[in-house]
Amino acid sequence: MRPKALLMALSVPIAGTASFVPPCRTLPSPTLLTRKAMGGPNMMHRADDADSNDFDDDTSETIDCDEAILSQQYNNRRSILSSFAAASALLGLPVSPAWAVKGAAEYDLEYYMRDLFMGNKREGNLPASNAPPPHPPRNLLGQLPPLLLDDELQSCIPIQELAKITNIPITTLSEQVASFRSKVQTAFRATHPWNEELVRDEYYFDLTCYALWRTASVAIPQFNQRDLFLRNIGRRLLSEIMSREMISKKSIETLNNNNNHKALTLTDTVPCIIEILTLFQSANYCTNYRLGDKNEIERTGLTVFDQLDDEEISSPTGGGSVNCLVSVFDPAALGGALQITGEGSRFAPDFVGPTLAAVWERVGGGEGVGTAVSVSFESYFVDPVYRPNPKDFFPNERFYQFTIARK
Repeated sequence: MRPKALLMALSVPIAGTASFVPPCRTLPSPTLLTRKAMGGPNMMHRADDADSNDFDDDTSETIDCDEAILSQQYNNRRSILSSFAAASALLGLPVSPAWAVKGAAEYDLEYYMRDLFMGNKREGNLPASNAPPPHPPRNLLGQLPPLLLDDELQSCIPIQELAKITNIPITTLSEQVASFRSKVQTAFRATHPWNEELVRDEYYFDLTCYALWRTASVAIPQFNQRDLFLRNIGRRLLSEIMSREMISKKSIETLNNNNNHKALTLTDTVPCIIEILTLFQSANYCTNYRLGDKNEIERTGLTVFDQLDDEEISSPTGGGSVNCLVSVFDPAALGGALQITGEGSRFAPDFVGPTLAAVWERVGGGEGVGTAVSVSFESYFVDPVYRPNPKDFFPNERFYQFTIARK
């Protein structure tokens, strides 16, 4: 149909619509939709509304036929003018300011007419792009990595905690992890090739973490036990870091609450948190980290908590809570965590989250580990680059949101 014929078709009302008048009839009051007397022809409400005075109990009234004629003509005229406005916008004709604001129907008509004559740009069927080339694998260094994983899978904290919670011998668990690792290592190596088959190699460490957590998911089917397993890794790891003096003595005294007898506060923990994050970075587990919200510079690093946060947690009158954001960039277990999440599970390898949670569990409890607060956290994966294709997702950041709440 040519544009001129299209405009003529849109400008001619359908036969019979302008002359059709609904017959006068009686409407029962309890259920039908009616028009308020002062609201105009389009102000609709339910007749059983609490403030409605249009109907009295056990009565009914007849809609005035003149009002019905006016309403019908008004609606027909509006539909024709709206269609003309949409077609005019489509063809580039000048539109009256009275029609400048379009509703959903006008937008729909314009979309379909544009698609009919010019075609809309298609985005949904684009193939996924190739992933960026992986960086060379880092070598994990220092005292921390052997606590996370060891080559024999005998002495590291995760395998020992898994044996405790499942009552399965460590040797059996080690064999299961190694067997599963051998089955999936070809697929992992295709995208992130390692230099040596040792857990000090970042990508082989990542593969082993994936195999260990997949083995744990079979051995621990209960969700509450999985959460306990992850938290016990963090608590044990924090204890080992303190006992081996991998952080400063001042931070150890703060966490043990040996320097005074008052309850540990959130602001007291900030230097300890920074030291632990720096420990992970210096071990090459991650390339960088951020404590706090990147959009609030005054609430990052050493100033992530303030006195008001301490009062929120320590107040005896209410169950206050405080949130804290932490970002870890390029963590060594990122690939395995992404793979497990893509498989539909949230039980993914993690060391930083449970360790920081173990620090904040000590808040408000006086000496030793306290029970005054509960700590929960969620983690997300962030791709810092905007990519127009929704199928492209190449994150390098694990983003944590912690909630510390008074019990």
